[in-house]
Amino acid sequence: MKNLLNISDLLLQDLQTILNHADELNSSLDNCLQGKNIGLIFEKNSTRTRLSFKVGINQLDGNYIDIRLDELNLQRIESYEDTFEIMSCYLDCLIFRTTDHSKLDLASKFFKKPIINALSNISHPCQAISDIYTLQEHFGTLNGLKIVWMGDINNVLFSLIETSILLGNIKIDIFTDENIYNTVKKSIPISTNINFHFEVDENILRSSQCIMTDVFNSMNDLYDKEQILNRFQVNKQIMSFTNSETIFMHCLPAKIGSEVTEDVIRGKKSVVLQQAKNRMIAQRGILKWLNI
Repeated sequence: MKNLLNISDLLLQDLQTILNHADELNSSLDNCLQGKNIGLIFEKNSTRTRLSFKVGINQLDGNYIDIRLDELNLQRIESYEDTFEIMSCYLDCLIFRTTDHSKLDLASKFFKKPIINALSNISHPCQAISDIYTLQEHFGTLNGLKIVWMGDINNVLFSLIETSILLGNIKIDIFTDENIYNTVKKSIPISTNINFHFEVDENILRSSQCIMTDVFNSMNDLYDKEQILNRFQVNKQIMSFTNSETIFMHCLPAKIGSEVTEDVIRGKKSVVLQQAKNRMIAQRGILKWLNI
């Protein structure tokens, strides 16, 4: 049985198969989810992930079922084990967004069918896969690609790092605050393709194909990081150092004026709308790969 809790759970062949399925289904939809019932648990607000999964499931002839944990007997007397074992009697797959990754790990012990992590506090594999899909679509190849990440070290970046390590052909330069890095460095995988910098380096910007960022304050943060990270804002000056082929990506939602300025996110180098659209395309590939 397959799950997608973290990118590190995948083999390179798995990721390539997901991307291939995404491409195939983008050209011609099939009914690979016909008769399948897929539960969605969202403990945290969602726009792109929720809508893209629901529409994607519909397009593949599956059925989605919204589940609220606060409406179940879990909130009264029933155990976590019994709750998820019962769910696996009715559902063919579970898509779970949570503020605590340990809940995903626990659910995977008792739910006897595939589980997809739709975002947790430490991981966002669906976002990383769709971002890689977007980069491959735009540049035609991932080989030798150089990405610059500006700002916080968060769940999206962790999954992007894991994806880079899995692929082995993408370099990521991360501009962030040294104190933030020191608090999480023990949990960051070591790779020669991943480099951290505590000041902006114009030469690295000039050689990059993609500038990425995300909100400066992430889930479960214990303090406000905006003042600490404001020197890593992606603005007109930062983008002026990049070359003519460089694109800008943001997983959204964005706090415009914080991690990115409006002229950048709505500028000619921005591909954020295509990036958002590709969430659905990539997630159809994930659903087909699971072979539910």
